[in-house]
Amino acid sequence: MATVLIADATPIVRGALRDLLEEMGHQEVQEAADVPTALTLAREWKPQLVILEIALPGSGGLDLLRRLRARDASQKVLVYSRQNAAHFAPLCFRAGASGFVSKQEDMANLRKAISDVLAGRGHFAREHMEPGGGNELDCLTPRESAVLQLIAEGKTNLRIAEELRISFKTVSTYKAHLLEKLHVSSNVELAEIARRNGLVAGQEPSVGAVAAETLPVELGLLRSLVDAAPTPMFVRTTEGRLLFCNQNFLDYYRISADEALGSGFAEARWFPPAVRKTLPEGFARVVREGAPMAITTRVEIFGEARVMHYWMVPYRDSQGQAAGILGGLQDVTDSEGQLITLRDQLLAAEAQARRQADFYRESLQELAGWVAALELHPATPGLSALTERLERLRRLCQFQEKSVVPADEPCDLPALIGRCLVGHPETLFGVQQIDASRVWLDTGTFAEWMATTLGLFRVDIDSPVLIRLEMRVRGQGRVHARLEISGRAAPESIIDLSHCQHLAEHLEGTFVQGRHEGGLEIEFSLALPQAESV
Repeated sequence: MATVLIADATPIVRGALRDLLEEMGHQEVQEAADVPTALTLAREWKPQLVILEIALPGSGGLDLLRRLRARDASQKVLVYSRQNAAHFAPLCFRAGASGFVSKQEDMANLRKAISDVLAGRGHFAREHMEPGGGNELDCLTPRESAVLQLIAEGKTNLRIAEELRISFKTVSTYKAHLLEKLHVSSNVELAEIARRNGLVAGQEPSVGAVAAETLPVELGLLRSLVDAAPTPMFVRTTEGRLLFCNQNFLDYYRISADEALGSGFAEARWFPPAVRKTLPEGFARVVREGAPMAITTRVEIFGEARVMHYWMVPYRDSQGQAAGILGGLQDVTDSEGQLITLRDQLLAAEAQARRQADFYRESLQELAGWVAALELHPATPGLSALTERLERLRRLCQFQEKSVVPADEPCDLPALIGRCLVGHPETLFGVQQIDASRVWLDTGTFAEWMATTLGLFRVDIDSPVLIRLEMRVRGQGRVHARLEISGRAAPESIIDLSHCQHLAEHLEGTFVQGRHEGGLEIEFSLALPQAESV
């Protein structure tokens, strides 16, 4: 006799399973209708077997299966579910289940599965475990399937995070994975895939407005998603008649359910005239071509100018035919207002930057004029250094105005560095590793950077500047070059340092410098296109 925990939301199913288990001699049976209760009973009671339905309220049976196995790797779990066996049997096997039985199968098969699992044998139908079945959900992990189920039930990211006990950010990551793996772009399409693969069962909504007539099964499954949506949403027939909508739709347009239900575009007085004119054409195209549509337009609603984003997508039945059109809208007026404000701020900042650049350029010209007017002899002490810094300030203004145009050309980088060091006998240049030496580079700007950088060091015969170069091929025709320069620091010059940094940015490199106890270390990294050898 074994102890058994039944985890199923349907009382009649739990009762039938209890009767079967007692008939098989298993008298100690506990029941759970949701995930938290099942986890509590499993922890406190330690059943020898858990029989569970995947479609459990909350985080779902797949999440429960994963957590049971994480708590006790020896826990025997038999999945007895109404969900798509072709998809869920392999998924449950990978999650650690001992067996899978569809509720469509004969009870004799369930009886055998219970005996097999309790005896330590697996129970999975061979046809469900054959590789290459082609199910579109085969690529999903158990946790991704759990998130997909909750999305299809209309749960928000926050609610999903609470039920799965994960962070809001992690839910967004799972959702991004689902969109990428299933090649779709919206929650609506995810919900349709979940429904098509038997991941969720239909639920009756409790808010919004719905037509009195019986809805097709395919459309009824959308009810919970529409009602839980944070923005106005609706579903129309392929003829354009509104079948149901959520409360957000009614509230936004200040209408009653009686006004909305059964209406077409022509009599939907709450839509602005421009929308009533353009939406039918777009609607007809969605029905005819089966392609989603979306428009963003300025309209007037209740006498107020608004910016609205409208969208519609076809919703298909199990045969692939359009069963209806799901649509929605979002008021993006505030977002556009923020964008306009940001654009104005950016334009104002650019104008201010231009004014500052003009001021600095004119100031430099004035200073250069005063220096020239002094008519000093070229050998005057300090004149050369002053002239160099005035030129570097002029170059900084050019970089600020983005008027310096890159002039890349193929070159041998170690040879280029060697040429830059001519006239600097106190430097020691070594190579750590060279996978490739020829690259595309703005050689003039690099030479300018080398000259300014060497000026940051105090160089003499007793304290040479050490230069080390490393060049590694990183794939896709890119070479990562890293130049390390170290030595004794010269008196700090804000002009020279800023000039080095702006030259490095122009070369799209990374420039890092550090000072300690009179020493200076510089690291300059570049990612350069590899050039062909000559």
